[in-house]
Amino acid sequence: MKKYLFVLIGLICQYKLSAQISFGGGLSHTNFMNTTGQAQQPLGMPGLHGHIEIPRSGDVTFYGRVNYLLPKANSQTINSYVTAINQNTNPYILAVNSRYKTSYFLFEGGNRYYIGNDYDNGFAGYGGSGLVLGIGKVKKAYDKLDATGTVTWENAYQTDPSEILEGKIFAIGGFLQGGLKYTMPATGTVYADLTAYYLLLANGSNSTASQTNFISPFFFNFTVGFKKDLY
Repeated sequence: MKKYLFVLIGLICQYKLSAQISFGGGLSHTNFMNTTGQAQQPLGMPGLHGHIEIPRSGDVTFYGRVNYLLPKANSQTINSYVTAINQNTNPYILAVNSRYKTSYFLFEGGNRYYIGNDYDNGFAGYGGSGLVLGIGKVKKAYDKLDATGTVTWENAYQTDPSEILEGKIFAIGGFLQGGLKYTMPATGTVYADLTAYYLLLANGSNSTASQTNFISPFFFNFTVGFKKDLY
């Protein structure tokens, strides 16, 4: 029994010593396709990402990434109204401009295949595919000043209590990815890739969520970053 225990401990230690994983992160830019057939604002959202990779062999890895798309507002301005908290306030009703602002978390994972060199060696191309899960928030954001640009209203006025100011977006789909990387010995890896997404499902939790311009069945993400291998 002790003999088998020592063998098991030896195998575990060997696995831990040979196990490799890489962590990294960087910048990204996501562009949603215009599906209305009409001219619209550029539907690009800058973001940040975190990255993890676990090798399955020298040229195949399991890959995961979290992208945070920074809040971006629709270009269309909405003319909304707020009412005074104190009925003696003059004017009692103010017009205030507002916009629907969207932010996202994109969670993706799948397999990645390296061509030309291994995962942790030199210059190589790579490609992969997998699943993406998107969780977004849409918020109706009011300007700090009224429509005339002269009255700071937030402390003395309130929005309609029945108005839904926030909504959620839930999306799931798949992706294809291709990119290039260069590994510098004892330093780390710089990489850049382009990912194309196709959503199988995209639902908004309420009418506010449906007002965002930043959702479409097809969209793309360009990413640059740096990752470090840990042994």
